[in-house]
Amino acid sequence: MQIAKQHGRLLLASIFLLTVTLNSLLPLAALGQDGQSAKQKSAADEIQKLVADLQRRGSLLEELRQKIEEDPDRAAALMLEKEVSERRARYRRDVEKLVQLVVNAEDAGAKAAQGRATATELLQKDARAMREKLEETGKESVELVDVATKGSPEEAQKARSELSRKLSTSSRLLKYLDTNIDQQKMLGLDVKADSEYLVARLQIRADVTAGLLQATKEEIDEIAARTGADKDGEAQKQLASLKKQRDALAESQRVNVQLMDEYGLETAQLRQGIIVATGKLSQDVFDKDVASGLAESWLADAADWFRSNGASLVFQVLAFVLVLFAFWIAARIGRGLIRRAIDRSNLEVSSLARDFFIKMTGRLILLFGFIIAIAQLGIEVGPLLAGLGIAGFIIGFALQDTLSNFASGMMILVYRPFDVGDVIEAGGVTGKVDKMNLVSTMVLTFDNQLLVVPNKQIWGGVIRNVTHQDTRRVDMKFGIGYSDNIRKAEQLLSEIVTGYEKVLKDPEPVIQLHELGESSLNFIVRPWSRTDEYWDVYWHVTREVKRRFDEEGISIPFPQRDVHIYREDGGDGEA
Repeated sequence: MQIAKQHGRLLLASIFLLTVTLNSLLPLAALGQDGQSAKQKSAADEIQKLVADLQRRGSLLEELRQKIEEDPDRAAALMLEKEVSERRARYRRDVEKLVQLVVNAEDAGAKAAQGRATATELLQKDARAMREKLEETGKESVELVDVATKGSPEEAQKARSELSRKLSTSSRLLKYLDTNIDQQKMLGLDVKADSEYLVARLQIRADVTAGLLQATKEEIDEIAARTGADKDGEAQKQLASLKKQRDALAESQRVNVQLMDEYGLETAQLRQGIIVATGKLSQDVFDKDVASGLAESWLADAADWFRSNGASLVFQVLAFVLVLFAFWIAARIGRGLIRRAIDRSNLEVSSLARDFFIKMTGRLILLFGFIIAIAQLGIEVGPLLAGLGIAGFIIGFALQDTLSNFASGMMILVYRPFDVGDVIEAGGVTGKVDKMNLVSTMVLTFDNQLLVVPNKQIWGGVIRNVTHQDTRRVDMKFGIGYSDNIRKAEQLLSEIVTGYEKVLKDPEPVIQLHELGESSLNFIVRPWSRTDEYWDVYWHVTREVKRRFDEEGISIPFPQRDVHIYREDGGDGEA
């Protein structure tokens, strides 16, 4: 009984709590419904406002279009057409906004339904207008192509300019139509007819554009090949006009490719055609089909060219090789003739000058032969030589120090202050000339170090050629003590010098008491020797003087100094 009472109390409490909760939630639910209703009302008002605005602007655009068609002034009509095009672009963006609002506010009531109906009407009307405009633009483009092909140069140039504008307009219309179809799909409309029209139009337009691109490229190549480097002003204008037309066609074809890719159509050949016509690589070259198509096309073109020009090419290459070989033999013969002429002549020519003339003879013959050889390949030699002259001027200006060294090398070559193998002191270095060219001189020092000295540094200073003469005087000085016998010392020095076989008899050696020094009587000893035996004489005489002086008791003084120390004794003071 007690348990039943407790269950009854719990049931009453639960019913009370549920009632309180429901009462508290009802105001919130009503508030949410009111908020949702307010949001729908706001969307519906915005749709209604946008519908009215679009209808007004659509009427205005139609009036402007009719005015353009009726205006006899073509220049004013073009300016007005540009303004209309910008307004129509803004108009289409607002139609897209209306479609988004309608899709997002399906439950906004009658106003949303009105917006859907208006958006449907506007989209379908704009699609029909774009299709008509595309047809009209296509016919005009065909007429312009005919004028550009058959008209006078002035008419062709104007036609190409107008064609570029028409192509840009049609590309823009195709993009708008594609966007229009997407918007109709968002509203759930049947877009089969528009999609089929767009696909058919794209295919026809892509094929025609591809043909025009190829024809324009061939015309550009023909004019460039016909006029060559001597293009007059008219040819330049024609080429510029054709290139502008080519770029417009290429851009139009890119739009075709972009839209065709969206509809799953094959575009590899079209992208290949753009690359071939413009000569500019793009990211399409990484596509497998495009890359393989380009490779096949290039191989086919190369095979056709080789079949047409293979025989002449082989003959030109053969002539090139034969001319080079003939002049290589001529260069060797020329070097040999110059070598023998120099060896048999009585001219005093340094080995440096000899090598220079021999090498330059061979190089000039080879250079002349190379110029004749490349002419056999059909290359214009005149522009090449002019280009080499300009390049030489630029290089010479950049390499002023090198040219200065070259000029100094030429002066050394002409005046021959030294030759390879001479011992020189020049440019702050001393050593034996190992090698030399017209830019620098390689000097090998006596401790076997190779120094590369710029010729400008050598020619700009004092050059001392130690080994230029066949004979050389050996200058030495020896001292004896003041207490030694002068006559005996002089006799010993004479015996030492004249008794050595490498001392020359003519000129005679000079042995004289030269000065009274601080601590010695100094003799000068100046024998002569062959240049290559200089150090043999120097070292032999020095050694023998020391040995004989020691045997004969003659002293060789060295500087001495007496140091006297004076000591000053202090006085013994008493503290």
